[in-house]
Amino acid sequence: MKKIFFLSFIILFSATLPAKKVGLALSGGGAKCLAHIGLLKVIDEENIQIDYIAGTSTGAFIAALYAMGYSALEIEQMVLNVNWEKIFDETISRSELYIAEKRWMPYANISFELDEKNRINLPKAFISGNNFINFLFDVTYDAANKTDFDELPIPFRCVSTNILTGEEKVFAEGSLHEVILASMAYPSLIYPIEIDSELYIDGGISSNLPAEIVKNMGANIIIGSKTTSDLKNETELRSMLSVLEQTVNLNIKENMANSLKLCDVLFQPDVSEFSLMDFQQTTEIIKKGETSARSYFESEKLDLPKRTKRLFRSEFPEKIKIDEIIIEGNIYLSTAKIKEYLNLKPGNFYTKDEIISTIRKVYHSNLFTMIYPVIEQNQNITRLVIKVTEEVRKKLAFGLVHNSESEFSIGTTLKLRNLLQANSLLKLNIQLGDNFNLNLDYVKNFGKHYGVYFRLFPYLNEENIYSYNDDHEKTKSVRSFEYGGTFGVGFFASEAVIVEGYGYGYQKNLYKDIAEFEDTDYHSAGIGLKLYHESLDDFYFPMRGGQILIKYSSAKRGVLSEEGNKKFFSKIKLLIPVQKDISLKYKFEYGSYFKKVNATYDPFYIGGLDSYLGLNSREFSAPIYKINTIALRINPTNRVFLDLHYNVLNLGNVDIWTPEQEFFQGYGIKVGYKTLFGPIRLGAALDEDNKEYFYFSLGYESDSFIFSRR
Repeated sequence: MKKIFFLSFIILFSATLPAKKVGLALSGGGAKCLAHIGLLKVIDEENIQIDYIAGTSTGAFIAALYAMGYSALEIEQMVLNVNWEKIFDETISRSELYIAEKRWMPYANISFELDEKNRINLPKAFISGNNFINFLFDVTYDAANKTDFDELPIPFRCVSTNILTGEEKVFAEGSLHEVILASMAYPSLIYPIEIDSELYIDGGISSNLPAEIVKNMGANIIIGSKTTSDLKNETELRSMLSVLEQTVNLNIKENMANSLKLCDVLFQPDVSEFSLMDFQQTTEIIKKGETSARSYFESEKLDLPKRTKRLFRSEFPEKIKIDEIIIEGNIYLSTAKIKEYLNLKPGNFYTKDEIISTIRKVYHSNLFTMIYPVIEQNQNITRLVIKVTEEVRKKLAFGLVHNSESEFSIGTTLKLRNLLQANSLLKLNIQLGDNFNLNLDYVKNFGKHYGVYFRLFPYLNEENIYSYNDDHEKTKSVRSFEYGGTFGVGFFASEAVIVEGYGYGYQKNLYKDIAEFEDTDYHSAGIGLKLYHESLDDFYFPMRGGQILIKYSSAKRGVLSEEGNKKFFSKIKLLIPVQKDISLKYKFEYGSYFKKVNATYDPFYIGGLDSYLGLNSREFSAPIYKINTIALRINPTNRVFLDLHYNVLNLGNVDIWTPEQEFFQGYGIKVGYKTLFGPIRLGAALDEDNKEYFYFSLGYESDSFIFSRR
């Protein structure tokens, strides 16, 4: 009887004891954190109950997805499908720019922001995090209505660091995508993110393994997963990134010690061979975590609670009605103007993809360094909050150009956006070196995606013009000095076309440089029409898209013009993908003074890497010409491009093409390499007499203001 009573007491007492609660703490460590996914796969296989979860940095990203109800296999598939290079590259593709931004060609190797006192500001980090936070909005959308993280299928905490105070910040509520980025904003790699008027950076600075946090949530069994490496030795500090990681790890070492003591179970996969940014090694890193966890579970007999119920993932309606749209963070751009760009209407229903697509298009306006959505629900009201960080209004850019003609120049461009007038842009460009240029281009737009504009473009330039003999050798050099300007009124239509009517005037002086030359002066004025369309995915190394540039001008002989003329110029480029990494390129270039035979004062110059392969740069001049080019473009890697090139050149004095006109053929190969600081291009060609030509170009050699000129 006593035994029965005693056993009954034990059973009843046990029933009143709180059940074991398991907390999972995932450390930071950049790409190395992907090893956590391997651990989660084993936890799912073992059917272990996780009651609380907290994460730091990339560990916070993985922890949040698991807390939402994603399985480890779903998370693995998600990160394997992510284009990490695209997320970390915030360069806007040429094809995605608004047509109004394509009025200028690329011109700068590097640019800096200017503050209100016109001082150069170094960037806060390599990227703003814009692509990242919109990706996070995408993958956490199903929990957009869960601002209290205790309401997630697994209660979740996210750790960040207040950059102004150095204090740890534990997010228990908010928008998931915002707080995850706040935890992942690694110093110098991603800009600090502002939440509720505070600035936050990577949580690893203050708490890299949040074991104490899950304990405070109620866990009495703590599983920790540590993916940060030990401090590196001197020989391992081989790069700026490794030094940066070491600097952060020095602080992490101090805050890690107590966290490790709190862990009842600790996983430490060996991921020391990987770096913070090795996201391209996702499969290998996950495998490391899985192997380590599987080995641990096989060797240790762990008495951990088993999952008693199926975990259902958070879900949010695919299409939601937006009752109100709110803009936050704008300073110079009006709320009304940003809403015009968004083109979203309160009262309408929108899907997640429609919201993301709209945000992406507005980002391509080049008006924002960061723009992302937050969804807020209050009772029956759904608000779409668009948080923006505007592009600075003043930038100073620098460019360097060197080519096979031994021409060297360095340029600087001051860019003022929306400073003199709303919806305006001014570019002041100065180039010094073998060629001198001073260009001032001011454009005032009336409209967003489409509208009218006016342009003022005064300029001054001085350059060498070389003469060649029959053996393609330089014989003399003439200096050309020109100043003038254009005034235009135009129309731009979204991504389609720009049309501009303009008036122009200029004075040109030719004077000797090397060898004898009789100085000559010319002046002219007239009116013209320009048209431009472009859908290239890259300006220098496109693999798809098209480009059309047409200019027509007319000047009558009289007081303002020594020579009456009608001038026409056109360039058409088309790239058609034929298979992966291979495209067919066709280019047609045509210039004509029509029936004007002696247009010696302002002819078209032909030859070189961007004109006709089979002549030196600007070797020929003619009043009438046409070039047909066909090339096979191969893109073996993301940054290397190869062209197999064939072109035909016709020269004439009158615009009637006959077999008697001069006809030239050239064959060549071009190799290009896309660097962060501009293109590098090499070329080699043979003319029809098997004469060899070699070309070299470093930097943005094309005329950035070609559309602005007469």
